[in-house]
Amino acid sequence: MKFKPFNVFIAFLLVIGLTSCMNNFNDESAGMAEKNDQEIRNYLNANQLQSQVTKTASGLYHIITPANSSAKAATANEELEFTYTLSYIAGSTTVLVDSANKTKSAYIPFLAGVVVQGLEEGFLLMREGQSARFFMPSNIAFGNDTRSGKMPAYSAVVFDVTLKRSRTQLEQMDDYAAIKKLGAPTSTTLVPNSTDSVRVYITSKGTGARVTTNQTVTVAYTANTFRASTPFDKGDSLSFKTSSNQVISGFDAGIQQLSVGDKAVLVFPSGVGYGAQGSYDQSKGYYIVPPYTPLAFEVTVKSAK
Repeated sequence: MKFKPFNVFIAFLLVIGLTSCMNNFNDESAGMAEKNDQEIRNYLNANQLQSQVTKTASGLYHIITPANSSAKAATANEELEFTYTLSYIAGSTTVLVDSANKTKSAYIPFLAGVVVQGLEEGFLLMREGQSARFFMPSNIAFGNDTRSGKMPAYSAVVFDVTLKRSRTQLEQMDDYAAIKKLGAPTSTTLVPNSTDSVRVYITSKGTGARVTTNQTVTVAYTANTFRASTPFDKGDSLSFKTSSNQVISGFDAGIQQLSVGDKAVLVFPSGVGYGAQGSYDQSKGYYIVPPYTPLAFEVTVKSAK
C-alpha cells in the first residue's frame, strides 16, 4: 500500500513532531524559565490575578473555571475537542498570536508529545466544559521558536482554552457514522484474536458470492482517518489472501463480511488497525496514521477466488 502524510494537527500548538523532545532547547535557554516566571508574576500582579492562580511544580500557572466539576476529565489516548487562543506576555499586557480556533473547534489525539509540555499538563487538569488560562514559561512552551516570527524567542505564553469533549475511539466512531449519515451498521463483527469489532455499513449490495477464509480477494479501497481532509491511502486493485495477516486485521475481518460486488464502509478502532504505534514514515519524519486512531475504509469487492 502507498501512503500519504497525515496532516490534521494544529501547527501553533505542536512541537516539531510526535516524537520530538519537549525540552530539547540549546544552552541559550539557560535562565529563561526564571526570567519568564518573573514576567508571569509581574503580569498577574498588574492584572490582579495573583490570588486566582495555582502554580504547579513545572512552573505552569493556571486558572480553571468552574473550579469544581464532576464532568469527564481529559483522558490520555482519546481525542480532545477544544477551542483556544495563544498569546505572549509583554509587560502588563498580552499580544495575540493565534485566534484561528477561538470559536471553531480544534481536534487532537491526546498523546504524549503531541502538544507542548505546558499545554499537555494543563489538559490533564481539565474536565469537559471547563475553561482555563494557562500561563507558562518558555521551557514548557515553545522555547526559542518564534512561531514563524509572530512572537519573540523564549516568550512566556498564555493559552486560553475551553475543553469541549474527550472522546473514546468508540465515541469517535459513533460520531463519524452520524456525520456521514451511515445509519445503523449492517453488521458488527468481533475480529478474531481481538476484543475489538469492525462495523460494516453496506452502501450498495452486490450479486456475487460471499467472501470466505483463505480466498484471494481483490478490492478497491479508500482509507481515511476521521479528521484528515484527504485519504491516507487508496488503491483500485488490492489483492490479498483473507485470514493470512497480509493486511490489518480490521480490514481483513470487514472484507469477510461482504460479497463480491458489495460496496461498503468498514469502521474500526486502532486495536485492529495500526494500534498504539500508529504508522510512522521514518524517512520523512511524520505519522501516516497517528497512534490510537480509528479508521474508515470505503471498499468495493471486485473478486474473490
